[in-house]
Amino acid sequence: MIILDATTKSLEIDLAGAVTTNQLDVTCHAVDTLDSDMSVSDIVNTNTATNNTTAVTAMAAPIAGHTREVKTLSVYNKDTVSATVTVQINSNSTIYIVCKVTLATGENLLYTAED
Repeated sequence: MIILDATTKSLEIDLAGAVTTNQLDVTCHAVDTLDSDMSVSDIVNTNTATNNTTAVTAMAAPIAGHTREVKTLSVYNKDTVSATVTVQINSNSTIYIVCKVTLATGENLLYTAED
């Protein structure tokens, strides 16, 4: 389970090197809950692409008084060569690696939370 429980905590994707032809597709879905009673307040969906070796935000931090639970994360390699992908939590500029994988062309990294 990936939980973003502070306004300074986000989920990012970073590549080890520049792509050859195409940036990788990144899709992320999450549920926000109110900290006061843990009721669902919003569903958040994001679609973005990698930016070579610059980290991109796959899921932004929640607003104050909310906790964000990432339900799915997908990174699809549509480049013409393999790509090393790092999934990381950025907690107030401190980076925590969730996983690092090499995706061949056409491969997908898929994370799904268990309920």
